[in-house]
Amino acid sequence: MDTKFSIALHILVYIEETKDIVTSELLAKSVGTNASYIRKIIILLKSANIIESKQGKKGMSLKIASDELTLDMVYFAVYPEKELLHIHDTSNQECPVGENIREALLPIFEESEKQLILNLRKETLKSLVENMYNIYNKKIK
Repeated sequence: MDTKFSIALHILVYIEETKDIVTSELLAKSVGTNASYIRKIIILLKSANIIESKQGKKGMSLKIASDELTLDMVYFAVYPEKELLHIHDTSNQECPVGENIREALLPIFEESEKQLILNLRKETLKSLVENMYNIYNKKIK
């Protein structure tokens, strides 16, 4: 299962919430992966103008305010051309199911993808951070 999107969000929440200088090593420790994988995701986020490296020292910061950074922006940064639901193209065209399954699935898959993007567009990094704190506060009570 591909976790690049959730890791990108983890990175962005960490950058937004820490007062420390953010490095790929520090992020890797928080995420529980290796620093080289973190750097690959950071490159995608930089390419999408979501984060920037601070001049003259190690570290990163957001280029977009957390209340303006919608989750669909992050999704498209890490998956610029990904088709969420892919229909196999190996169907036997001489089989009634194989001949028609693509046409039957296509509108369902397209609508599902559209709804996902619309749902992600409704949420911001700030709302994700607030939700995270709400969960944390409920746990400590």
